[in-house]
Amino acid sequence: MDVERSAEGFEVVLDGRRRRVDLIPLDGSLASLRDVDTGRSFQITFHEGPGRRTRVAIGEREFAFDVMTPVEALEASVGTVGRGARQITAPIPGKVVAVKVVPGDEVEVGRPLVVLEAMKMENELAAERAGRVAAVHVAAGATVEAGTVLVELE
Repeated sequence: MDVERSAEGFEVVLDGRRRRVDLIPLDGSLASLRDVDTGRSFQITFHEGPGRRTRVAIGEREFAFDVMTPVEALEASVGTVGRGARQITAPIPGKVVAVKVVPGDEVEVGRPLVVLEAMKMENELAAERAGRVAAVHVAAGATVEAGTVLVELE
């Protein structure tokens, strides 16, 4: 389960489907989770564990996840790229401010590829592996969701 805060509330990806939800605290560890599109509400319980670990139960299903700030999510994503990812993806939703490469460019580790603005901060996504740019899937001014493929390396 992926959860992202948006201007309108939260977006949850559950079973491959993206849902817009409102969260209304009730009492202690109880809350009401309402699907904005269908109007259905669910009672949930949540428990904060050690570190950033949080457990959420919705009916019979329970989920555990780490709560991260956008900066922490970006750092975690860059760490993934550092292990040789061929696809550079948006770690958080945002607006593409600049694209600094074109297909065919040879890149070295650390070369800036895309500048992404999120929450009034510019985040420069750099190559964590050397290679050749195979494809650029975004242009400056584009709005992207977390997980959108921005650049592919070969």
